[in-house]
Amino acid sequence: MISLLQQQWLQIISSSWLVGLSIAGFAVGLWVYRRGGGNALLHPLLIGAPIIAGILYMNGLGFEVYYEGNGGLSWLLGPTTVALAVPLSQQLRKLPAVLGTLSVTVLMGGFVASVLALSLAVLLGTSEPVLLSIAAKSVTTPIAMGITQQLGGLLTLITMVVLLTGIIGIIVAQAIFRLTGIVDERWQGLILGIACHAIGTAKAFEKSQRCGAFSTIGMGLNGIWSSAFLPSLIGLFLA
Repeated sequence: MISLLQQQWLQIISSSWLVGLSIAGFAVGLWVYRRGGGNALLHPLLIGAPIIAGILYMNGLGFEVYYEGNGGLSWLLGPTTVALAVPLSQQLRKLPAVLGTLSVTVLMGGFVASVLALSLAVLLGTSEPVLLSIAAKSVTTPIAMGITQQLGGLLTLITMVVLLTGIIGIIVAQAIFRLTGIVDERWQGLILGIACHAIGTAKAFEKSQRCGAFSTIGMGLNGIWSSAFLPSLIGLFLA
């Protein structure tokens, strides 16, 4: 426990001016997103990330330096994810009635998403490091990075893949909901959480507290479930 706390403390104090760069980039992206009426194509990450990447490139800074310099923000990902339990607690009384459907959706959704991604990667003849780095694409960033480290994948790649998965997910989600006739905010939120992790959850909270709460359930349970089955599943694709 003491060793873990020391490790987290070292992560926090490693922060540098790059934290300010991240906040400024996101602030610009958020301003554009709001001026654009919440259009998913103008998501703050789509606007802010290229700005930050350009500044890093001009200064000759790589991902490792940027990641270490944002130690405080990286550490906050964990508490932020846990804090999502607050709106979730308001929906606990409603969970028993939908527990069966919820469980099947989480188990099947997370598993199928990983199988399809890995199958496509194999068909395209991708290398083993790439294969190991996309397996956790539908898992929220803190868990995805932990899984990818365990598998031996590339953190730089999984970070980008998780971002793209979330952005593409929220772009096409509403069209899919219309085509499939899914109008219940609970199931919309759950699907966004499973398929689009934190980005989908943020989008769900824009709709309503209930939608966001169910998205939190999907994101959290899928993260736990994926960390359990992915190490075994990846072995089948590497055999």
